[in-house]
Formats: sequence, C-alpha cells, structure tokens
Amino acid sequence: MAKKKFLVLFLLCSLLPLAFAQAFLSLGWFGSATTNKGQWLKEEIILLPAASGDVHWRLVYVTNESECTTLCQNAHYGMQQVYTALGRKQQHLDLWQTGGNKPQVLQWQPLPAGVDSLQQQLVLVDMHGLALMTYPVAEDKTQMVQTGKAILTDLNKLLKYDRGL
Repeated sequence: MAKKKFLVLFLLCSLLPLAFAQAFLSLGWFGSATTNKGQWLKEEIILLPAASGDVHWRLVYVTNESECTTLCQNAHYGMQQVYTALGRKQQHLDLWQTGGNKPQVLQWQPLPAGVDSLQQQLVLVDMHGLALMTYPVAEDKTQMVQTGKAILTDLNKLLKYDRGL
C-alpha cells in the first residue's frame, strides 16, 4: 500500500506542474515578456557581406527610391542620431544604405535580390550580414526620434551581450 501511495504522490508531483504549465500556455494566461522594441525577422535574410574589423552591428536603410525623399532624409537623420548617442561604442556600429542613390554620409551597397519585405525600413544587421530586426521609418521627425530611441535601446542590449566576442 505504501508503494502505491508513493507512486501516486510522485506522479502527481511531477505531472501536475506540467499540466498547469500546458493550461497556462494554451489558454493564453501567460504574457510573454518581450523587451525588444523592434520587430524580429521571421526568415533568414543575408543583407550585407560579412563585416571586417571591430564592427559588430550595422544599421541599414533599405530603399529602392532613386531620389532621397522626406522618408529617406528622416531615416538618415535617425541613423545619425543613434550613431551619435552611442558615444564611445560608435566603433561597433556602421551606417549603411542599400539601394537608391549612393548617399554621401553612409556606406552604400546595391539592393540585394529578395528584400522586398524590408523596403523603406531601418534594419539592424549583425557582423555576418544577417538581418535581425526591423524598425519603421516615420515621415514625422518627432516619431523618428522615438524610433531612434527604440533602436538605441535594442542596440545597447545587443552590444552588452556581445562583449565576449
């Protein structure tokens, strides 16, 4: 009798937490705690060639427009604000633009094939050229400042985790 009681108690203690966890997840009672501000990409897109030197992250404006419109100017403004706000960590970030006309202040690369979903967005790219997160580009400068703050928050977290490399 004692063996059966022990077995039942053991199974209850081990299976009951799993059943509760499954119920919480399936009923949506568990709120996922996301702290990132950008949108993670679901597919793997190689946007740039591998970085050289001390650069671990690249902020890229993806466009197919031949002229730099207000959207383009706001994207460049936001990128420069993020770069300036990094301070001594600036050496770990490069600013790029893919597509469109070659800008004077950013590094440039022709638009790769298959990146139509990234048009008119800012993209955070790792040292291997893999696009990780996207941020919208706003036509209003005050909204662009908020986007820049979001990029800076995510970038500082990534740089903190990246210290070991």
